[in-house]
Amino acid sequence: MNCVDRFLRALNGQPVDRAPVVGVTSVVTVDLMRQVGTRWPDAHHDPEQMVRAGASAHVVCGLESVKVPFDMAVESGALGADIDFGSEATLPKIRTPPFAEPGQLVFGSDVLSRGRFPVVLAAIRTARRKHGDSVPVVSSMLGPFTLAGCLFGVETLLVWMLEEPAKVQAAMTAATRLAGMYMRAQFEAGAHVVQVSEPTASGDLISPAQYVEHVAPHHRELTAGGDRPVITHICGNITRHLPHLATTGFRGVSFDAKTDIQAARTHLKGKAALIGYVPTSLLRDGSPDEVRASARQCLGEGVDALNAGCAVAPDTPLDNVRAMIDAAKTR
Repeated sequence: MNCVDRFLRALNGQPVDRAPVVGVTSVVTVDLMRQVGTRWPDAHHDPEQMVRAGASAHVVCGLESVKVPFDMAVESGALGADIDFGSEATLPKIRTPPFAEPGQLVFGSDVLSRGRFPVVLAAIRTARRKHGDSVPVVSSMLGPFTLAGCLFGVETLLVWMLEEPAKVQAAMTAATRLAGMYMRAQFEAGAHVVQVSEPTASGDLISPAQYVEHVAPHHRELTAGGDRPVITHICGNITRHLPHLATTGFRGVSFDAKTDIQAARTHLKGKAALIGYVPTSLLRDGSPDEVRASARQCLGEGVDALNAGCAVAPDTPLDNVRAMIDAAKTR
């Protein structure tokens, strides 16, 4: 069973020889990029360098996936936001949300030819050609709620939820349309799995009722058709969201250590693969033995695919990355 089969079978709820160890969130460090001859921010703009960075944990440490892109500013930048592209050790970020009202979010069928969309799609095609026979290519995009927060400002979006819900609906309708276009293009480019990043939908920011009203219907729209593996990653404590996430059609849910694993098993097992949840703080600051013990605990508690709890910090020691991977392969 190769790595592609193992991960796709895990997402389909089928038997596997062991849990895969993957990076559906980014596993890219400064040391890894130096070893494969690339660097941020250059890798955000060049498909070949993006693939080298996204495959670095696989090439150097044996991680069982390749992941592109790395940041949350691709969509907003293509729509006109001013982007700070960061440094060798920091990711791009949006300086100022580009829009003030939902009616300003207007785009045509050519939107994916703008900004860094073509770079990401070219990187997916390159990753599939170079690595896709042996390891799964995982791509990512912003979920509609997080995208709306980037485009209008998270605080603005949260205020609209309380005071002007019609604006939230308008923003989410447009954001979901763009997200759907981008997701389809990523699959067409060769992604085995597309990860929908929704950190703004965390239980640390919105209530379960708000998730049900404003977010879940749009997640169901993205997963409708169900023949391709679409997963989601949501940071923070999503324990109270879990019963509702189980109805969205995601093939997998990636979560961090704040979420109750017993509740995740109760609500998601048989409906979505559990992906997680080695704490990124432990990966950065702990010892290899501590990381290995945490990874084995995650596996023992029933995760279907071992993953860091969120994006790995760029200064994470490689010995700790290797310890997480070894825990899955030698258990």
